[in-house]
Amino acid sequence: MQPTAAVFHEEQYFDWKVYALIGTLEILCGAAILWWTHRADVDGLIAHAWSLEFGLGLFAGLGLPFLLIVSVLHMTTEATADLVTVWYGWVPIYRRTIAMAEVKSCDVVTYRPLLDYGGWGCRRRADGDRAFTARGDRGVRLTLPDGTHLLIGSQRPDELADALARPPRPDAA
Repeated sequence: MQPTAAVFHEEQYFDWKVYALIGTLEILCGAAILWWTHRADVDGLIAHAWSLEFGLGLFAGLGLPFLLIVSVLHMTTEATADLVTVWYGWVPIYRRTIAMAEVKSCDVVTYRPLLDYGGWGCRRRADGDRAFTARGDRGVRLTLPDGTHLLIGSQRPDELADALARPPRPDAA
């Protein structure tokens, strides 16, 4: 049996401002750590700046967290005839798969990320509704059997809704 072919595939990155904010915070934290550890001894800091320990510490303390965070800030949506899967990261750290047979309805919507869900990313409201978004303010809202909604953010929501509305194809025997 062959795997079902994807009828929709979309990869989204978070807005550049998110990456800039993370980079700025990393630089500020690194500067604060350097200042704290050397107590503003600029001469000692400059003398130590070319050592192997300093370079490795700087890379491990600032570079690795930045790379890990940036690698997570990537959302992929894939729909087949009978499933829709959303995951975050190049190596999927978080994955959610929904069987289309369980979806009651599917609607293209415009939403307010900050007001409706508190921002972008994997979000859950108090009423049980969930959102998987990376950028923008458009997506597809799925109504699930328990009455809750799942919003999947997309830069191409009409295409995603069309792909999810397709009837499943009969399996070849």
